[in-house]
Amino acid sequence: MIVIDCSALVHGLTDVGTRGDAVRARIAAHELAAPALLDFEVGSALFGMARGRRGDVPKLAAEDLDEALATYQALTIRRYDAMPFWPRVRELSANLSAYDAAYVALAEALGVDLVTSDQRISKSGVSRATVDVL
Repeated sequence: MIVIDCSALVHGLTDVGTRGDAVRARIAAHELAAPALLDFEVGSALFGMARGRRGDVPKLAAEDLDEALATYQALTIRRYDAMPFWPRVRELSANLSAYDAAYVALAEALGVDLVTSDQRISKSGVSRATVDVL
């Protein structure tokens, strides 16, 4: 089992390059866990990509958004309520956002690796869990 955060998952859903390939390989090889807030973070990221533009082209075309959402909904992810981890989230909040801290706290509690694409989590040096940046 691994804890996967929004940044890595969005790369796995939308990136057709090597980073996306690496995330998809990790997803395929492990059971997934995440705080329940993952659903809202993934939705926010994907919908934002669909609204955003690079010149005249959406960052994420409508059909790609639909495919990413369908793929996400098909994933088996064990979602955990974040409330039990709030004491640790509070400790981590001096160095991380509450969102990032929730992923770290869950990985610590489960004794598993955290997979992310956010180098700030690893660079903070506060996680007791292994942080694997893809």
